[in-house]
Amino acid sequence: MEYKDNMGYAAAGLVILLLAVVVLALAPRPLGYLAVLALVPLLRRRVVWARFAPPYLAASSATYLAALLLDYVFVGVPGHLPPWWEAVVLAPLAEELVFRALAFALLPPPLAWIFAVVIFGVLHPANPLVASLYGASLAFMYRGGGYAASTALHAFNNALWLALAAGLL
Repeated sequence: MEYKDNMGYAAAGLVILLLAVVVLALAPRPLGYLAVLALVPLLRRRVVWARFAPPYLAASSATYLAALLLDYVFVGVPGHLPPWWEAVVLAPLAEELVFRALAFALLPPPLAWIFAVVIFGVLHPANPLVASLYGASLAFMYRGGGYAASTALHAFNNALWLALAAGLL
């Protein structure tokens, strides 16, 4: 009976996550981000806000560096400049809540990793493979440092690419 209970819990978690992804993907920005962030009070006890697990942090650093280099060499600097507050503040807060915090809180480990990496990559159509590598880096960071750490890395990455696109670096 326990197996069926776990399957039902995983199915409910997947439905919640898919609804959040639909809101992120289809709602006009920044409303989609704000709608997802409105879930924080309901889920505050399920999110790992901070932790310290060095092996995951090391894996995150190595994966991030690989993703950054591949992105720079094979994709290049983006030509689109979204508003900084959307790219550096709202997107990291909302996407890390959905793709890392809720995924790892609501899904069993293998499915959580697939969701955090693959679905994140698919929803970044400019280069889903590189985005999946970033997703892996962010998932390792979440497991090693919590929501605050993965959000900070996501914000740093978006700020770096925004600065490159603006010609500031």
